[in-house]
Amino acid sequence: MPYTHAVEDKVVHISWHGVVSKEDLRSFGEEMPRIVAKIGFVPDLLHTFEHMERYSFQPIAVYMFSLLRKRVQIPRPSRSAIVATTPETRSLARIFKTLNRTPNLEMEIFGEEAAARRWLARE
Repeated sequence: MPYTHAVEDKVVHISWHGVVSKEDLRSFGEEMPRIVAKIGFVPDLLHTFEHMERYSFQPIAVYMFSLLRKRVQIPRPSRSAIVATTPETRSLARIFKTLNRTPNLEMEIFGEEAAARRWLARE
């Protein structure tokens, strides 16, 4: 898996690393409901990419992922903060944000983790 996750209070921090493939997106989509069931609440998400080398999929894979995620019922409003510090991760983050159709999921892109955490904390 090219990501790890850690539960930090009401936030699940997803740290992406290595080369991310479309299969990894699918796997992440399947694992998130299991993580939510295990922790017992709907968390906000913090995605960081500082250790990601690159991604190996076309934007159409993000579109297909968004169609699958659109069917997921999130019972309460949730936030997903994406920390993007390189041109490649900013581009990827914009694609995900633009294609987000998941009900009750608000996404924002940040250039630094501290700002993303403040937004998730609703400061």
